[in-house]
Parts: sequence; structure tokens; C-alpha cells
Amino acid sequence: MLFAFIICLLFTIGDINKVANTPTGLPLIEVFYEATKSKNATNFLVSMPAIVLFFTQFNVLASVSRLIWTFAKDNGLPFSRQFAYASPRLS
Repeated sequence: MLFAFIICLLFTIGDINKVANTPTGLPLIEVFYEATKSKNATNFLVSMPAIVLFFTQFNVLASVSRLIWTFAKDNGLPFSRQFAYASPRLS
């Protein structure tokens, strides 16, 4: 999917100097604006991946915390006793 995104991006990039020296500091916003010529469409195209990335961070946090707890149970980390502690009240 990323390969398809890069191909689409390369076909719609427009003026490379304008994209590289954009006042926003984010070249992708300038590419979206040059492709759509609409601030509303640009805001939508930028906000959709941002929302997806925001929600994926919860899954990343859950995955990493489970890995740390599992390694700590096997004494595979420094300070394993603190990381592997599970409250007896929560079982």
C-alpha cells in the first residue's frame, strides 16, 4: 500500500522547489494542496492519516507493554522484578 502511495505522490508532486521550500514546513501538505487546489480537501487528506496514526498508538503501547511484561517474567530485562509485578488483588 505504501508503494502505491509513493507512486501516486510522485505523479502529483508538481513543482519540486515549491514543495521543498514550503512555508508550512511539511512538504506533504504542499503536495496535497497542489494536487487538490483546495484547503478543505488538503485538511481532510492530512487529518485522515493523523487520526489513523493516533488510534494505532494505543495498539503499539499495548503490544510493547505485553512484551516487556513477558520478558520481565523470564528475568530477561533489568529491573525484572518491578516490571513483572502483578497485583494479587487483580489476579
